[in-house]
Amino acid sequence: MAGELQHGVGMSTMPKNFTLENASPSTKLLEKRRQMFEVQEALELQKKEFARKEEAFRKREEALKKKDLELQESLIRFSKFLQENDSKRVRAEKKAADEIKSRQQKQKEIEQLAETLEQLRDEKEHVHDVLDKYMQ
Repeated sequence: MAGELQHGVGMSTMPKNFTLENASPSTKLLEKRRQMFEVQEALELQKKEFARKEEAFRKREEALKKKDLELQESLIRFSKFLQENDSKRVRAEKKAADEIKSRQQKQKEIEQLAETLEQLRDEKEHVHDVLDKYMQ
C-alpha cells in the first residue's frame, strides 16, 4: 500500500503535464508532506488492523485455554469415575467370592448335619429295635 502511495497514487488532482522536477521547492515540500501524510495514514490503518487482529487472536487464545482447562477438568472427573467404578467392581467381586465361599461352607455344613441326622435316626431305630426286643 505504501509503495502505491509513493508511485503517484493520489496525484490525480495535479495537471497531467505537471512534474515535480519543474515545481518550486515549496511545492515539492508540500507534495512530500502530502505523501508522508498518506503514508502515515496507511501506517495508522495498518496499526489499527494489527491491533484488531491481535485482540481477536488474544480472545481466541483465551477461549482455547478455557476449553483446554475444561477438558482437563473433564478428564480428571472421568478418571475419578473410572477409579471409583474399578473400586466398586473389586468390592463386588470380593463380596461375590465371599458369598460363594459362605454358601459352600453352609452346603457342607448342611451335608454334615444331614449325615449326622441320618446316623441319629439309624441309632434311634436301633435303640427302638433293642428296646422292643427286651420288652417282649
